[in-house]
Amino acid sequence: MAIQPRKRLPVHILRIIWILLVIYYERVAFHVSVHSCEWPDDLLPESLNSAGQPRPEHILLVADPQILDAYSYPRRSPILSSLTKLIVDLNMKKNWDAALRKSPDAVVFLGDMMDGGRRDIPTEQYEGLATRFAGIFQFPQDLPVYFIPGNHDIGIGTPRTFKQSPQAYQRYVKQFGQPNQIVSIANHSLVLFDAPSHVREDSQRHGQRKKFEDWIPIPGGSYEFAERFGKVPHHDPIILFTHIPFYRPDGKSCGPLRERGSLRPGAGDGYQNTIEKDSSIRLLENIKPVAIFSGDDHDYCEYVHHFDLGNGIPRITTEISVKSFSMTMGVRRPGFQLLSLAPAQLRDPKKPTYADEPCLLPDQIQVYLQRYLVFLVLSLLSVAILNFDLNFSRGSRAQQYAVLPDLEESKEEGVASDDEAAPSFSSYALPTPTTSSDRPPRSRGWLIPPTNPRIASSTPSKLTRSVRSFWPGNLHAHSRRRRSWAGRVLRDIRDIAIPSLCLFILLNWWVMTW
Repeated sequence: MAIQPRKRLPVHILRIIWILLVIYYERVAFHVSVHSCEWPDDLLPESLNSAGQPRPEHILLVADPQILDAYSYPRRSPILSSLTKLIVDLNMKKNWDAALRKSPDAVVFLGDMMDGGRRDIPTEQYEGLATRFAGIFQFPQDLPVYFIPGNHDIGIGTPRTFKQSPQAYQRYVKQFGQPNQIVSIANHSLVLFDAPSHVREDSQRHGQRKKFEDWIPIPGGSYEFAERFGKVPHHDPIILFTHIPFYRPDGKSCGPLRERGSLRPGAGDGYQNTIEKDSSIRLLENIKPVAIFSGDDHDYCEYVHHFDLGNGIPRITTEISVKSFSMTMGVRRPGFQLLSLAPAQLRDPKKPTYADEPCLLPDQIQVYLQRYLVFLVLSLLSVAILNFDLNFSRGSRAQQYAVLPDLEESKEEGVASDDEAAPSFSSYALPTPTTSSDRPPRSRGWLIPPTNPRIASSTPSKLTRSVRSFWPGNLHAHSRRRRSWAGRVLRDIRDIAIPSLCLFILLNWWVMTW
C-alpha cells in the first residue's frame, strides 16, 4: 500500500537511535567521562612547558579492581557467574583504555588486584586469574607500574568462611613484586606499604600485650620496614600508599564526593576497615607523609589526620581513599585518581608539592537498567502502537468498502404483520454486472470504491452490523488481521534489533581481543 513507506519511517528512526546509543554507551561514554577530569597541574607552580624544561610527573592511582572468580558469587549458577565475569572484565578493559588516555608517567595499584588471590586454590587457577588481570590491564612497555598488597591478595588473620592459602604471600611476591618499597619520582619519596601484613603483626602484638617498644618486629615485615624508615632522615616530601585506611573516629564525614555513608572503623572475617588507632599514630609519626592514598573502602573518602612531628610540633596530612575501579564493588560510578608531583625545580614554598584529582567512570548498571532497558520498553511500545494503528486503519478501510446487502424496511405505516415486517432482499438493487472490458483498470495496492452511489453512501443499520459481526468471512478476516499484526510487530523488532545487536557484539568482541 502507498502508506507503507511512511509507516516504516519510525522503524528506521528507532534503528538509528539504537545504533547511536550502543556506540555512545559502549565506547564514547568512557572517554567523555575521563575527558572532564584533567591532571591538576594548575594547582602546582607553573612549568615552562618547553623542551628540556621540567614538568610535573603524573601518577595514575587504581584501587580494588578485584578480578572476579568462581567463588566471588557462590550462589550464582555457573552460567550466570561466567556471564558476570565477562561483563565485569569487559567493563574494566574499557575503563582501563579510557584511563590510559590520560598518558600517565607511572601507575600505582592500591591492592586487591584479584578477588580470590588469598584463597587456597590450585596454582593453575591462580595463574589463570593473574593472566586475566594482565589481559585487562595491559601496560605500555615504558610505563612503570607498582603494586601494594590488599587483604584479598595476601589475607588477614584466619578467616572462618573460607580457607586461606598458606602460600598467598609468596604467590603475591612472585606475581607483583615486593610488598614494601620506596620509589623516588619527581623528588618525592613514594612509600608503598604492606598494610595487611602490618595489621596481622599488630594483632599478634596485641595478643601478647606488648608495647611498641617491647615488640620485636618480624624480619622483613611491615613493622620493621616502618621503624627503619622512621630512623632515617628524609628531605624529599613523602607520599604514603596503603591499602587499608588509617584510623579515624566513627561517623566522620568523607566529603561531598562520597556516594554513601562514612568510613567506619571495624573488622570482620578476613578484613579490617582501618589500621588500629595507636598503630596509625605511630605510623604517621615514623613515616611523616605529606599525603596518604588508600584503597579497600571502594568509595571515595577524604579525611585530615593530625599528628605530632616531635618536640610538640603539630602536623596535618590528608588521606584520600580512592574509588574502586570495578563496577561490582558497591559504588554506582567507579573511578581512579590522578596525582601530579612537582619536581624540585618547580617548587614554590607557598604552594604544595603535589595535587590530586578524582576521575569518575560511567555507571554501567545505570546504562543497562535506565538506558538500554527503558529505551527497549519504549521501543516495543512504539512498534506495537504503530502496527496497531496500521491494523486498525486497514480494518476500517476494508469495512468501509465491503459490499454486503442492505436491509430494506417496510415503508407502510401502522401495525404490520410478521411477514410484512420481515426484511426483503429482493428489493435490493445490486450494481449492474460488467464485462472485463468494461471494468476500470485495477490499481495494485489501492482499494477502488464502488461506483454505485447507493452502495457507496449506504449506512448499515444496527441489525446489519450485528449480522456482519457474526459473518463467517468477517471472523476469518479478523483472525488474519490479528496474525498479521503480530507478524508485523516481530518483523519491526527484528529490523530494529539486529543492527544494534550486531554492533554491540562487534564492539565488545573488539574490546576482548585487545
